[in-house]
Amino acid sequence: MSTSETLKVVNGNGEVSGSSPDGETGNVSEHSAKSLLEEKVYKVQVGIPLKGHTPARSYHDRMLMWKTLGNSEASDFYTHKNPRYVFQFGATAEMFIPYAREQLAEGALESGCDYLFMIDDDMLSPPDLFYRLAVHDKDIVAALAFTRNPDHKPVIYETIEGVDPVTAAYGFTRFINNYPRNTLVECDAVGFGAVLIKTDVLRKVKRPWFFGMERTGEDITFCNKAKKAGFGVWMDTSIKLGHLGTPSIITEEYSDAWNKLDTDQREKLYGRFTKYETDTLK
Repeated sequence: MSTSETLKVVNGNGEVSGSSPDGETGNVSEHSAKSLLEEKVYKVQVGIPLKGHTPARSYHDRMLMWKTLGNSEASDFYTHKNPRYVFQFGATAEMFIPYAREQLAEGALESGCDYLFMIDDDMLSPPDLFYRLAVHDKDIVAALAFTRNPDHKPVIYETIEGVDPVTAAYGFTRFINNYPRNTLVECDAVGFGAVLIKTDVLRKVKRPWFFGMERTGEDITFCNKAKKAGFGVWMDTSIKLGHLGTPSIITEEYSDAWNKLDTDQREKLYGRFTKYETDTLK
């Protein structure tokens, strides 16, 4: 079939209509064979690992996000946006968070998803968070969040590894307190307050993904495994989450105020983060 010919399509009643090979035309909008064959639709599992007692403010925040995703999905479909994203929602019962993430990841693979997008039930975020992460096209990319408890550290990490003649090989992670601001930053690990993961990573990293022998969180454990498998880890520090605390919401501004450090003072104290090159986001 030449690209000028039209594929037959199935209408809402399941009937096939369209232009036939001999030129007869049905009552349906025509789409060229080329445009249909080239259409790319990415499937996304949106997962919320629950630890129970989701705050009302966070629940409302998720509903706004879900409305934004649904409206965008519908609009992109009717305007024939290419590529476009379709979403499915996944949630777990109250359970151990690493196991909840395992369940969400397994669901994403079983349903043939291209992405796993997880956001915790105690985070506040912009409703278009998914699109702002997806535009970077990275293996693993997260938004900026801070620990709930003092000293309200940024959950962006650097891994330090080496060999000690007495204790043999060692490795640990530390907070990047001098993280570059308002830009896309390559790093060694990120907190999973909100993270977007390509499912190719899940297919190539051995299970269990979120459990390990390291004395650290499941997010750092996963990032360490992914890095060793050759994948990159990134954080967009221009996307700032709010971490629901009691009574405050922990943001970048709150962390700066708590630690009594402005940007110049932070750089003077910690120096500039130079392990990876960084470009300022426009």
